[in-house]
Parts: sequence; C-alpha cells; structure tokens
Amino acid sequence: MAFKSKAFTSSGSASRPFASTAFARRGRAGKALVVVAAAVPVLVASACASGSGSVKTDDDTIVIGMDQDLSGGAAAYASIVGKTIKDAVAQVNDGGGVGGKKLKLVVKSDDNDATKAPTVVRQLLSQGAQAVIMNSGGQSVLQVQALLKQQKVPAIAPVNITPGIGDGPNSAYTYSLANPTSDFGKVYAEAFKKAGFKRLALFKDDSASIAGMEKALMTPIKDAGIEVVATETAPVDANDVTAQVTRIKRAKPDAMLVAALGGQMEVLVHNTAHQLIPDADRFSLASIGNQPDLWGQAKPGALDKLVFVGSITDENDKTAELQKFLSGKRGGTVGVTAYDAQAYDAIGMLVKAIEKAGSKLDGESINKGLEQVAAYPSSFGQKGYTLSFKPGKHSGTDGLCGLILMQFENSKPGRQWPTYQPACG
Repeated sequence: MAFKSKAFTSSGSASRPFASTAFARRGRAGKALVVVAAAVPVLVASACASGSGSVKTDDDTIVIGMDQDLSGGAAAYASIVGKTIKDAVAQVNDGGGVGGKKLKLVVKSDDNDATKAPTVVRQLLSQGAQAVIMNSGGQSVLQVQALLKQQKVPAIAPVNITPGIGDGPNSAYTYSLANPTSDFGKVYAEAFKKAGFKRLALFKDDSASIAGMEKALMTPIKDAGIEVVATETAPVDANDVTAQVTRIKRAKPDAMLVAALGGQMEVLVHNTAHQLIPDADRFSLASIGNQPDLWGQAKPGALDKLVFVGSITDENDKTAELQKFLSGKRGGTVGVTAYDAQAYDAIGMLVKAIEKAGSKLDGESINKGLEQVAAYPSSFGQKGYTLSFKPGKHSGTDGLCGLILMQFENSKPGRQWPTYQPACG
C-alpha cells in the first residue's frame, strides 16, 4: 500500500499564490507610482545529492533531480526554494518514503543560463532522475521542454511565472504552480482601474526572463485603457538608476510599474524612487515580498508605500501548517514566503503523482500521475485555494485566488491592500 505523508495528504483550506512572508494584514492606498518586480532567485547549496541521507540509487529509491540556479539572476529566490525542497524531501523520507521507496534529491546548477539547462537536465537524467524540479529562470524551463518530452520525464517549476511553462504548446511534460504572468496583468489591470490610475510608467530590468514575460504582463493593462507614458530599463547588476527614475518623474505617471528579478537591483529602484518621488505609492510583482534578506537594505520608509503581489495569508490553514513544520525543522520561528509554499506543494503533488503511478514507476507513469492530481489544498493563496493538473492543463492554478495584493508597512509586508483584491469566483 502506498505511503501517504501526513503533510501532503491532510485536508484543509487552500490558499493564494505569490509573495509575502509570514502572515500579513491589510494596507492603505494613495496616489500611486507602480513598481512591479518579478520572481527573483537567490543563492543556494551544493551541486550534489542532498536531502536524502545515505539513500542510494536502487530499486528502493526514487531519484528526483533539481536544476537550481546557484549564481545567476535567479539565485536569490532559488536558494529559498531549494532549502524548502530539501526539507520536504527529508520529511517524506522520515515518514517512510512513498510506497516504501525513499526519495533521493540530486542537485545541479545551470547558473540561470538557459543554454546550459539542457546539459544540466541530461546530467540529472543520467543519474536516474525520474522527475525534475526546475529551480532556475523561466527561460531555462522553456529551453528543456523538448528534451523532457523526448525523454518522457516530467518537470515541475514551482515559482516560475513565465508564459508557456504549464499552459503552452510544448508543456506536455512541464508543470507550473504559481499564477502565470498573464494573471498578474489581469489583477493589476483591475487594481489600477479601481484606484483610478490612467498613466503608467514601466521600469524593467534587462534579463531574458523579464523580456519573456513583458507582453503577457502588460497586454491586460493596456487593454484596460491605461496609457504607458514611460518605459525605462536597467541592467540586473545596476548600481545607479537615478537617470531612469528622473525621466519617469518627468513623464508624470499616476503609477510606476517595475518588472524585475528582484535582488539588490529592485531595492535600488525603491530607494531611488523614494528619494526622487517620495509621495508616490509603488507596486511590484512577487520578488521583493519573498526575499526577507533584502528588506534591511532599503532606506527607512523606502518600502512603506510598496504594494506587491503576495500569496501568503494567516487565513489559510495549510500555510499555518507549513510555518509550524518549517519552524520545527529549522529550530526557530520561520516566516513563510510564497517560494517556500510553492516548493513544498511541488513535492506534495509529486508524492501524490508517484502514488498514482502504479507499480511501473518511470517518468511517463509519473507524468500521467501528475495529470490526475486535482483539488490539492495549496499552502499559498487565499483560504480555499487549490491546485489542479489534468491533460492539457499543466498550470496548477485554479483561478486568481492564488494572488493577494499586499502592502509593506515598517519595511516589511504588513496588510492586504484595501483598494482591490482579486475575487475567488
């Protein structure tokens, strides 16, 4: 009889996706300058087998490969994801494994270089990986779709929001959990209309990931009749964005949207905007809200007008369960981020798929098993939010309820933005 880990099978409320840390409240609106930041990677661990103790590759072992960015633009969030993936794998093994088989996690890095991703995934497959966790930039995931289909091995990208991963024509063996960029665009389009914003400035970094998602993000906003009055770009390693923010100020937008991978570059944008346009509220994607290590780098007050796309609320029972588990595992109170929750749910859904795969366990049977995982109670998102896969639907999101607009207060995520929240219907 297949082993069922309590952590991954207990029923409960589901939640909404995207950034935030430990539990937030509600926020205040104002005249706005909108800054949008995308999911950001952070650094990580070793490039060897981990999270499985002395487990060896044999008939009693299920190998899971993970391509984790260790040094590139996605390293900031990838380190958070990688740590929780390892904790979740260890939890499964401590509970007896899956059907008596232990999980073995093998980790390698493509350094957020999409051209290296196929080589890294081949290395993972050569070490027996029957499923892969893609923990790098979104373009890396797209780059390996053909290879995964050819080898008939599924891959889950827990936090990537790049279009086409779970809902594109080449997604037969790739899966995503977080709401895609198009959902961000829909939510912000409604939010900006509700707030009365008509003139928007876009600030973006020059990464391939942001270039790949810009159209999906901005199309719903433009379709809502919001005029983009300025577009500025800066390198991901920029150390001064004064000129760009000054030009945006001259354009007199109602709001400023920053689409970036996060990290120090996003903090720099907020510090500069706070100095040059102090009365403007700002908006972001998920990155800054999921990277607690960055908040202390912001100048006093620089984040306090920032609204971002979050996914964590204390109203979600599954989020509370995850916080309890991580705090116990790590020996202290842990603030749960959307990256933690999405990583944890990726392993939970993979366990469900393995249970459904039957006696002939290989990549193809696990892929079919994933397509049967439905109404999975999510550890992120609003109360009652669920994740589901099926043939032709490899994007796990079951609606916009995976997103929560959160506002920073006192240099950390505080309360839900009162002006607008996406509906769960």
